Amino acid sequence: MLYTAWNVAVFLFLVRLQGLEITLRQFGPGNKIYINAVHTIIKGTLVYYLLIYHVMIPLTRNRKWKTTILQCAVFFILLTAYEYVWNFFIVKPDPSSAIDQSLRIFFITTAVLDVLIALIAYFVATSITSNEMRKHKEELEKEKLKAELAAIKYQINPHFLFNSLSFIYTKTLKSSPEAAHAVHLLSEIMSYALDDWGELGTVPLAVEAEHMKKVIEMNQIRFSHNLKIRYYEDIQANYASIPVLAFVTLVENAFKHGDLTDEKNQVSIELIATKSKIYFLVSNKKKTGPKEPSKGIGLSNVQQRLQLMYGIKHSFTIKEDENYYLNEIIINL
Repeated sequence: MLYTAWNVAVFLFLVRLQGLEITLRQFGPGNKIYINAVHTIIKGTLVYYLLIYHVMIPLTRNRKWKTTILQCAVFFILLTAYEYVWNFFIVKPDPSSAIDQSLRIFFITTAVLDVLIALIAYFVATSITSNEMRKHKEELEKEKLKAELAAIKYQINPHFLFNSLSFIYTKTLKSSPEAAHAVHLLSEIMSYALDDWGELGTVPLAVEAEHMKKVIEMNQIRFSHNLKIRYYEDIQANYASIPVLAFVTLVENAFKHGDLTDEKNQVSIELIATKSKIYFLVSNKKKTGPKEPSKGIGLSNVQQRLQLMYGIKHSFTIKEDENYYLNEIIINL
């Protein structure tokens, strides 16, 4: 509707600028002027919509200039061919005008208009993208504030916590090295969870993976190394970033709700990161007996933060039946 209104305004301005007589000669007398005017408005709307949303907005996000220039060239060649057929075979020029001169003027005018349309489309796309990024950043900041408030609500004084853990570590190092190591792991896990990771709350993927392994090791110590866990990791894209604790939360959920001692149905954790994609999977057999109470806050928080950060470039799949539970995340970089 917005682009249609824009093209109606442009058409009315054109009529006022060049006068009704020239417009009638250009679009034709009688009903032809209405048909051609509607055609021009619809065509302009489609052209701007396709250029802005399918060419220029992707350009502002991925900066692939060569691809965009090629797309624009193909687009405008097709558009020029369509304009040529419409003007010289459907509408047809005035028989009294010279065809050669009309063709020359047509191609010069079309080229100038194509450049102008491309510039306008790029300007509008930049404005739209900037506005989306501003809103996106505001939403991320709001979510970060909520997470910080939640942390403040449930945590004790961090200095007291870490000083206590340091004291316990020192006291148990000689008498029970494994217990001391567990305390050290717990200290690092808590520090990771409470650290300030910037306004967007993101961390390098490799750092998140490192702390996932610490959570796994901590739980193995808790259960005397009897947990049946299959962990696979292949990280090629070290530059990739994700929301802090996004993957750790899903691993902790598997420990909380999964059957951790079934040799045939091990907890499966996979993390594969290439230059174009991050793939993460956590699957587990559900444990029998009484269930631990859960409000699903952690899972919902992960979903919201991934949606805010990656939008349509990611998918979060949850599969569940009576016996098994699976989380699968795919992020396109």
